[in-house]
Amino acid sequence: MSIFTQHSDMTAPAGAAEVLAKVKDLYGFIPNLGAYVSESPLVLDAVLNLDRAFDKVSLTPQERQVVLLTVSTLNGCSYCKTVHTALGRRAEVDGAVLKAVIALEPLPDRKLNALRDFTRKVVEEKGWVKEDDVQKFLMSGFTKAQVFEVVMGVALKTLTNYSNHLAGAVPNPEFIAMAEGTA
Repeated sequence: MSIFTQHSDMTAPAGAAEVLAKVKDLYGFIPNLGAYVSESPLVLDAVLNLDRAFDKVSLTPQERQVVLLTVSTLNGCSYCKTVHTALGRRAEVDGAVLKAVIALEPLPDRKLNALRDFTRKVVEEKGWVKEDDVQKFLMSGFTKAQVFEVVMGVALKTLTNYSNHLAGAVPNPEFIAMAEGTA
């Protein structure tokens, strides 16, 4: 049992309740991550703003989900692995790609494989990626701007993965159904 409160839009602290109500309107439910981090309205706002900003980077929706799912897998976050499997399906990421990302196996798509490998290097080497590996990423069709966009995705997932670990968040049934393709 978590020492943290899983808030609703009715119980969240001032400043978070309104945000949770908007999240509920967006998803039709309150994701458990939001329910926990709403303990700090500033953190809830930061998660949502960083997520919205990451949606605007030049990486495609499929590429963004590969980054987020890779980081969540490496960080051992079952909540975010489920969420990004679900959102990956919604973004039309091939099921074989999603399974390979989670299994840390080679991806069937060369460019997505390069993205996953670079993301993995960023996480495992804590940003101290060798220039040869950066060049390999760039030669796979990515840009210098996208190097930093990957870092942004890593930052977003580090914030949410670690928050989920501390709170003991479990995946919402809605996300599980989406991830399994039953919703």
